[in-house]
Amino acid sequence: MPNPLHTLFGLKDDGTPLMFLAPIAGYSNAPMRRMSQRHGASLTYTEMASARGLLNPSEKTWSLLETDAHEGPVVAHLFGSDPSVFAEAAARVEQTNRFVAIDLNTGCPAWKVMDTGSGAALINDPQRIHDIVAAMRKSVRLPITVKTRLGPSPDNVAVYETLAAVEAAGASMLTLHGRFTTQGHRGQVNVELIGETKRRAKIPIVGNGDVHSCHSAWQMFEEARVDAVMIARAAIGNPWIFSDLRTLFTAKVKPVPHPRTNTRPRRDIHAIQDALDTHLALLRTHLLTLQEKFGISEDAEAAMVTAFRCHLFRYLHSLKGAGHLRGQLHKLSTLAAIRHAVTECLTREAEHRAEGEGRNEGEVRS
Repeated sequence: MPNPLHTLFGLKDDGTPLMFLAPIAGYSNAPMRRMSQRHGASLTYTEMASARGLLNPSEKTWSLLETDAHEGPVVAHLFGSDPSVFAEAAARVEQTNRFVAIDLNTGCPAWKVMDTGSGAALINDPQRIHDIVAAMRKSVRLPITVKTRLGPSPDNVAVYETLAAVEAAGASMLTLHGRFTTQGHRGQVNVELIGETKRRAKIPIVGNGDVHSCHSAWQMFEEARVDAVMIARAAIGNPWIFSDLRTLFTAKVKPVPHPRTNTRPRRDIHAIQDALDTHLALLRTHLLTLQEKFGISEDAEAAMVTAFRCHLFRYLHSLKGAGHLRGQLHKLSTLAAIRHAVTECLTREAEHRAEGEGRNEGEVRS
């Protein structure tokens, strides 16, 4: 049976399941989206932006929605609580002609977001969710989608009410993070409830939450039967997770589960270096664009270093010397310092691998 999301977002059907990059505050800007797309992400999301902020002359809010001309399909991800504000904000987003859909956040568990009645606080008010989606639906032609959670807490499953509300309002897709608000980003993801939501749904369902490896992605597809899987933290400094998944599903081989702390395959050192260089180049272009377009006066190199430090350690995850580098991240204040630290870490890793191969060879000969 054809996946309706290919048509909804104009995605190419290459025979493998759909994998999306989640909206990640502080991370999923244009450079990270480009890296994810290059390695196989079918669809990506912007960082979470305030719908109300888009109505004000706020450079910061609009900069969160800045896209790259060479990006693939991107969804604008918005938060707020006022239907009329969302209607106008959605119209302004659509006018940019840069997005394939507009997504409503009803799942962010951060208190500073929930205190405004936004994010996961909306789960307690399915009628308001309905009204926000309906207001945007009347205001734009773009598909309106929703990202939510299972409910406020394990003793209060609310996703079925949310599903009914968004379907009645005309939403085109629901992304379900398989945790409750009280869990934040910790604890077990309930794949069974995601699967039950999928069985009840009339619209496509995307599975999200703790998709940290090929095995967890396979489990989400096979057990919940979702239309797509959304990957968040596991993609930070690891764009290869999308290509790994594509290779896995093309081979039609069930992946072996790994311990939660060791889920990444060992990467070629040159591939890591190339990815770091590419990401840095994309980030530089992106920040210069923000400076020119929004008049941001911050020093480009300083902004680049600050923005990239949060990605750097993830790229070097589990490599020899990465632990030491993590403790020194706050001291990296120039691009030269970052490049030196990367070279040092990758050199240590290469030496460590060579020593290991030497030991193995010796064992075989003996």
